[in-house]
Amino acid sequence: MKTTWRDGDRLRSVELSPQGGGRFRVSVDGVERDLRAESLEDGRLRLTGPGGDVVAEVTAAGSRWFVRLGSEEYVLDREARVSSRAAATAGLEAPMNGVVTRVLVEPDDEVKRGQPLVALEAMKMEHVIRAPRDGRVRAVHAAPGAMVQGGTALLELHPETAA
Repeated sequence: MKTTWRDGDRLRSVELSPQGGGRFRVSVDGVERDLRAESLEDGRLRLTGPGGDVVAEVTAAGSRWFVRLGSEEYVLDREARVSSRAAATAGLEAPMNGVVTRVLVEPDDEVKRGQPLVALEAMKMEHVIRAPRDGRVRAVHAAPGAMVQGGTALLELHPETAA
């Protein structure tokens, strides 16, 4: 499973591959680690890797995850997913079921990486879908008030090309 998370101003690519027996291969920004995960009674996890053990606490709130690894704390926001099907047309998808609250762009608008495009309400929280790169909006498939399923194409974004 491959996902992209925003850690402050930084995008992190995370890939998790179960290996069986509570073992996982984890890749964060291309750096791979083999870990063993053990559930503790209080809902925390004990992660064992080459550097020893660390206790992890993970709390999810919509698309935002609060992660504590030992004494380190992270707030991660899930980025909009681009599926292989949508990648061919550069379509952005809803990351989860929700209601479109705002559409902030129109077809032919030029957008910059990180610019808000569409806002969804899900789990009583607002989730803003941002441009993953500079480009031009080709089509908008979302409308305020529309209920969408996770994976629904919200818009199509084509990369800007040098003239």
